[in-house]
Formats: sequence, structure tokens, C-alpha cells
Amino acid sequence: MTSLLDLDIRTGPGLWIAGILAIAALAGLVVRRPARRWMRVAGLGALAGLIIGLAVVFVVQDLLDVFNSPISVLSRTWIYAASAACGLAVASLWTTRGWRRAVAVFAVPWFLVTAALGVNAGFGLEPTIGDLIGVETQPALLVPPIVQRTSSEPDSTIPLADRWTPPATLPASRTGRIVIPSTASDFSARDAVVWLPPAALVDDPPDLPVVVMMMGQPGSPSVDIIGDVLDEFAARHSGLAPIVISVDQLGGSDTNNPLCIDGYQGDARTYVSIDVPAFIRSTFNVQDAREAWTVAGFSNGGICALTLGALFPETFGNIIDVSGELQPDLGSVGETIDTGFDGDSAAYNRAKPTSILATHRYTDTWAIFASGSFDEPYLGASRTLVKAASAAGMTTSLEISPGTSHGGATLEYGLNHAFETLYPRLGLST
Repeated sequence: MTSLLDLDIRTGPGLWIAGILAIAALAGLVVRRPARRWMRVAGLGALAGLIIGLAVVFVVQDLLDVFNSPISVLSRTWIYAASAACGLAVASLWTTRGWRRAVAVFAVPWFLVTAALGVNAGFGLEPTIGDLIGVETQPALLVPPIVQRTSSEPDSTIPLADRWTPPATLPASRTGRIVIPSTASDFSARDAVVWLPPAALVDDPPDLPVVVMMMGQPGSPSVDIIGDVLDEFAARHSGLAPIVISVDQLGGSDTNNPLCIDGYQGDARTYVSIDVPAFIRSTFNVQDAREAWTVAGFSNGGICALTLGALFPETFGNIIDVSGELQPDLGSVGETIDTGFDGDSAAYNRAKPTSILATHRYTDTWAIFASGSFDEPYLGASRTLVKAASAAGMTTSLEISPGTSHGGATLEYGLNHAFETLYPRLGLST
């Protein structure tokens, strides 16, 4: 079961298997001796299915924006193709017998499954079946022991890259899940997922920088993309990379949205800003300086990263906001104020990152923003937020990923550029 849940459905065998079976089912329905009645019924069925698909996407995505996220042309194509194929399969039930009818019964749900996998691959955020259906398959993290430091340790003012001598053979990076308790907060979080670079796994590891990572909503803690990015950086820098802890800012379910506040769905802000850093410091070999601590996020996690970096600059010296939201959002301003802030519009306005930035000044916080060139409204939000962060004194940059929208490709692009910028500041390159 575990191996099935770990099947790659982004670019690997899972997507290929689903696609091949879908094509085989479609061929079983349409490859036959031409008959005028069947062609007419099948054609009308496919057309009806396509119209239904167009209508559903228009209402759910374009009219109501239920998922609060843009959808790519490729994802729309998957949906429209599956809708037309389902219409053809349903029509075939009335005009076929025997094994073809059995194929038609199988084909309808399989076309829908294949379309879901295709849309997921377009977003590129859930790499396995387990990730897509929310079943945790990561093993428990084997945590390296804490190294007791002495006064004779090397001068920490010297960049780590200049005082690091890697062993002849470096271990591979390690990933695993870990429980971060809600000690100071009232918050029910799912297990965090940790990525440890090779330098963290040697016999006498150095203290390393930290990245606290948050994914979007819906979503769950994941280091799949950031781990892949940092594996490449570590390979180029003698195994050096930050320790990454991807945490659950949503609170137990990917359908929750506590808005990165202490409020109606628990103390999300206190959990990420107090409980998580305290746990990291007591569990891993990490550096203390705020310049070595980065809070990062994508989409819902992006607005939370910017909010926490702006409110707690004594903890986080760096911010990575990839396609973050402009303001707290539960679907509409009215619903957000009524549900998320108990009708208090002033509290809602105070929670906006632009409001926080307007009332603070920063002298040594770096904020890196990124979005896709096709990622509206998030690209517009990033343009607004980078201006506000710069006006507040942060050192800022905005990277735009060409030809990508709200998904894994944009996140990967943004993280690559962010760490190109941050590696010298983190002391991991010179």
C-alpha cells in the first residue's frame, strides 16, 4: 500500500499509467465499425459532456472563484477533454453491449481520475498519490544528536562556507516527519516535515541556518519542491544548505484557513512564531542569529510568511513570499471579516500585511518575492507587497517566473532565485 501511495503522479509512472488506461478505454469505445446511429449518439454525448465541463469551469472558477486560484490552460484542457470523454462513455451505454458496455462503466470514473491527476500535474504541488489524498507516507525523522558547543568553537563571524571542511564522503540529505507540540499555543497542527542537508548529517555537524516553510491552502506540510531545490544548492556548496522545517499553519486539515492569526481556528500565529522556533532550537543544530532564520511560504503560506517576518523581525531576518495573498481571505471581504474576525473590520485591516508594514520600520530584513507571469491576481499582489516592504525599509526583490501560473513551477523558480540571493547572507557561499 505504501508503495502505491508513493507513486509519482506529477511526471512519473502514476500519471503515465492513468493516461494509458484512459486512452485504452477511449479506444475501446470508439474503435469499431462505423454506424450512423452510434456516431450520432456518441457525438451528441461528447458534445453534451463538453458543454457541461465548460459550464462547470465557468461557474466554479471564473464566476465564483471557489478555489481562489487561477487555473492554467492545460488544466482547463484536461477538464474539458475528460468531460467530453465522459459524455461519450455515458452515451455508449445506450448503444453498446457486452464488454464495450463494461468498458463504458469503467471509463467514466477513470476519465475523471485521469483529469484530476492531469490538473494536479499542472499545479505540480502534490507529487504522489498519498500527497494528493492527504495520507502521510513520510517516515518519522531520525534526528541527529545535538552537538554541545564550547567556547573554543570557530568564530561565528566568519562565514560558514569559509570554515567548513566537508568529509571525503558526504551523506545524502534526509527527509522525515516530526511532531512539533503546541506548547505556548492552542493549536492542533499536523506533523511537520523536515529536510536535513548533508552537512547536518556528518559526525560533527556545524550549526546551520533555518528555513520555516509553509505551503498553500488547500495543502499540507511538504518539502518535495524546496528539498529538490536545496539538494542542487547543497551539491554545489559542499553539502551546505539550511535545515528546512515545513510546518502546518492550517491546523489539522487542508480545508482549514486560520488566516495566520490567533483566532477562530486556534492560535496559528503563536504556534508558528513561538512554538516552532523554540522546538527547532531545542532539537536541531542551528544558528541563533536572526540573519540565519528565514520564514518562507507559497500562496496562503506566503502571506503567513510575510506577516510573521514583519511582526517578528527579531526571530526572522529573511522572508520568502512566493505568490502570497494580498490580504486574509476566506472567499470574500465580508465573509472574511464576519467569520475570521468576528465582524471586526478594524482587526481585519490590521491583519493585512500592507497595514503591518506601514506601521513598522526595518533595518536588516530581506524580503524576496516571486510570482508567475500568468499568476494573477497573485502577481499583482506581489507587486503591491514588494513596494510596501521596500517602503518599510526591507531589502527587497521581485522575481517573475516566465510562463508559469499558480503552481509548483512558480514555487521552484521563486525558491531557486531566493536562495541564489540568500546563500551569501546565510554564510553558505562567498
